[in-house]
Amino acid sequence: MLLSIVIGALNEEKYIAKTLETAFAQKTSHKVEVIVGDGYSEDKTIQIAKKLGAKVVQEKNRSAAWERQAGSRIAKGEVICFTDADADIPDSWVQNIAEEFEKDKKLALLYGPVYLSDEGSIKKSINKYLMYYYLVVLSTFGMHNPIGSNIAVRRTAFEKIGGFNTNLVTAEDLDLAKRIGKVGKLKFSKKVFVDVSARRIKKWGYIRYAIFHMINGLKFQLFGKSSKEYHPVR
Repeated sequence: MLLSIVIGALNEEKYIAKTLETAFAQKTSHKVEVIVGDGYSEDKTIQIAKKLGAKVVQEKNRSAAWERQAGSRIAKGEVICFTDADADIPDSWVQNIAEEFEKDKKLALLYGPVYLSDEGSIKKSINKYLMYYYLVVLSTFGMHNPIGSNIAVRRTAFEKIGGFNTNLVTAEDLDLAKRIGKVGKLKFSKKVFVDVSARRIKKWGYIRYAIFHMINGLKFQLFGKSSKEYHPVR
């Protein structure tokens, strides 16, 4: 099986080298291609990505949905794995994803927890506990809440629904799950996780960050609307 890792990026020269190194270091029996969907970065993001061997596609529209969609357009994998340019990817990530899609041919979207890579041990532990059980409880009741930095989709299902809704600035991951769930199964797996930077949390503060995402997610689930602003934190 060929799996495509698609990394959305915009001015990520401080982080993307680490993300790409972990992407290329996957221990798997499957083939892997690594793609960066870039929003015309003005720093050295593109140069670093190309130097490390990633395929790069640029998209003039700047948002997570647009950048991921751009990367997916050139992806050749049977499964497309989406993450962010500040992610630290475990070397078992692709293998664990592949095994889930091989086991269940009806599986359309797989997701897992997203933990913090650059916080102290206490905050990391609290985050892992809350994140894991939050997603477990929601998935148990069929209220799937995938996070864009850790999603894998079966390419045929993804293409069938037209991929991401690029009109959305936020909640594009929830929207993707809602639509792809009509053509296949959704699944949460604790084995499929990534670590990402806590930079936005540090800038906003934990309370503001949690409230924003809870309200935004609830607003989307109930009314199909989400925030049109989510400025990059660099």
